[in-house]
Amino acid sequence: MRWHLTMNRADRKAWRGATDLAGLGELTAQWLEGTRRSRPGYVPGYGPDPETTDTPGLVRALALANRAGFVTEASQPGTDGPDSRQDWWAQRASVSGFVADPQVLTRLSMVAEQYGLLCITHHPDSADPAHPHGVVATVVNGQEHTWFGAWMEPETVRLVWKGTGPLAVAAAGRAWQVSLIAPRSGPTRAVTGALFEAFADPAQARCVRCGCTEDDACQGGCWWVPGAAMEDVCSACAPDHFEEMAAGIGDGVAVGYPAGRDPGPIPPHPRFPAAGPDRDPITSNPEESSR
Repeated sequence: MRWHLTMNRADRKAWRGATDLAGLGELTAQWLEGTRRSRPGYVPGYGPDPETTDTPGLVRALALANRAGFVTEASQPGTDGPDSRQDWWAQRASVSGFVADPQVLTRLSMVAEQYGLLCITHHPDSADPAHPHGVVATVVNGQEHTWFGAWMEPETVRLVWKGTGPLAVAAAGRAWQVSLIAPRSGPTRAVTGALFEAFADPAQARCVRCGCTEDDACQGGCWWVPGAAMEDVCSACAPDHFEEMAAGIGDGVAVGYPAGRDPGPIPPHPRFPAAGPDRDPITSNPEESSR
């Protein structure tokens, strides 16, 4: 293996030194924030995909969750539209990970209901009978592309955290597997909002769009801008935020969706046929951008 495709010595030592789920969460948060170059399961030397880093608030919400006991294994923002090659992406905002603390598990279940997200929870020893194989989270040109919420067998959990300390791997194997999934494709702040609601300090002012605070301002600096409905909005987010509100989509994007049962698979875009059982689904490589 070439040198540029291996973890550097400091990262290898850090991941191998993890002894519990909290250790995995702290290292994952550091990788999300860019202070650690590599993490297991992704190409060494590369950080999160641009779709993660370019989505306002997503890195902050994921880092916060990881340090609070929800150790995220995968995530994606929501989108519905063409990419640079004119392939049509219908993608649900989603996040999945591991939880050891029953209180954290309860908190995630409560915010999922509050924000109208599908919450799939697998016991460490068995799959959720309602969603053992998860749900389709991304459709590209009518073809199923990614899934979230499938139960990981012990061998899969060990593979996800390959290269970390054996005690940390064992802790992940004993943890609940939790996924939060938006009920339909398209941009939404429901997932980031749910994570901030679950884990952020309610007494601290936080931008409703990007999650910045007094102590963690946007790059280049920002300031509070008076907004509607007593919301905290920073100057970096104000133009997009007020444009959404003027278009009448601000409330739906900010708050999420009406709580309810699983809405089922993403409907195909009219331009493309639906994926069927006679078609091989296109699986995604976790080491590459989903785009």
